[in-house]
Amino acid sequence: MSSEILNWTESPSIDESIEKYEFHEYEPIAGKNLNDTGGEIRINIELQDLMTHPAESYIQFEGRLTKADGTAYANTDAVALTNNGLMYLFKQITYALSNQEIESVYNPGQATTMLGMLKYPDDFAKAQGLNQLWTKDTTATAVIAENTGFGVRQAHLIRKPTVKGTFSFIVPLKHIFGFCDDYDKIVYGFKHTLTLVRQSDDDAIFRANAAGAGKVHIGRISWFMPHVDPADMAKMQLYKTIETKVKLPVAFRARQCETTTILPSTTFSWRLSVRTASEKPRYIIVGFQTEKDGDQEKNPSIFDHCDLKNMYIMLNQDRYPAVDYNLSFPNQQFSRAYRDATTFSEKFYGMNDLITQSNIAPADYKELFPLMVFDLSKQREKLKSSVVDIHLKATFNTAVPAKTEAFAVVISDKLLNFESDGSKMAVVY
Repeated sequence: MSSEILNWTESPSIDESIEKYEFHEYEPIAGKNLNDTGGEIRINIELQDLMTHPAESYIQFEGRLTKADGTAYANTDAVALTNNGLMYLFKQITYALSNQEIESVYNPGQATTMLGMLKYPDDFAKAQGLNQLWTKDTTATAVIAENTGFGVRQAHLIRKPTVKGTFSFIVPLKHIFGFCDDYDKIVYGFKHTLTLVRQSDDDAIFRANAAGAGKVHIGRISWFMPHVDPADMAKMQLYKTIETKVKLPVAFRARQCETTTILPSTTFSWRLSVRTASEKPRYIIVGFQTEKDGDQEKNPSIFDHCDLKNMYIMLNQDRYPAVDYNLSFPNQQFSRAYRDATTFSEKFYGMNDLITQSNIAPADYKELFPLMVFDLSKQREKLKSSVVDIHLKATFNTAVPAKTEAFAVVISDKLLNFESDGSKMAVVY
């Protein structure tokens, strides 16, 4: 027991360095259709004299899921938005400061689903998870009585609203961007821009055949950003720092999602994007999906093992892991791969394994979420100071089915600076 319990003369400490912390709402540029496939939805925060806190900002989506002809689904129709379905409405989401790109995530549906399955604890969906449309599937089927997660989403969207299909969900920016997940400080002196590139609704909807084709109509998108008003003493110190032409180092783990089609074969080799000396890969998450693209009757939030036998990553000449996996998913031989996936949050966030409570049970790992996770965080000094070439190599016990896509989420250390010229700030790489 700590001796602190004996210190009854200690004065209480009250932090009064912030006078106001208020969320302000920002909407897309006027005249933009929120539902045009391929269209850009851009939200700007123009005022550059604001102190903002992007780490706690979020996007609110309001809209309605209906049949393709605009009529409402019935209470009994087996249809809902996909788990994490709002992210599947977009093919790219980008965050920029004063027109300088900070982070851009392609395939945000798969990217955020793969990372979310590894980082969110098991009880997340029981509370705030549904508020951001995160309720994982428990089977691959669109059967309400069998698939608990699907049933919860169907009830929330179809059975519960007075106007069937209406929804309002919130997605934190830290769900999308490593910058917002890691950089928990105020940002001052920048114009903020959030750009979302719309794509087809099909991957955002999961339904049984009998339910009939659906569509998603987004009625409103808002970006809520905290404005921070420090107390006078704290504000004076912040302004003095800016006046000294300070260079503020910014470090975070950027996320990038790449995809490619795999030809029917028992071998697979994929060269991922080269990383420069200032951007070092630390983790790579890989998943396969067979015939799940653009089909509302297929679920793009679950993945396929494709009878994978082995997979490894080459960083230049260094291999991760050193020992083959020797997998056979049909024969329950995946314990090492499962361990690497379920210990990710412990490593990534520095949490104790007793409180991370992995979201994936062994049976779910085999049938629904067979994600391969590679820990590249320990590297030789030579790798740290050089351009890194990334090769993924895999073998399969049987030929990969046709129409299979591979997704790789590459998480890399990224370094930049917020630099002051005495009055305003700039992003410097």
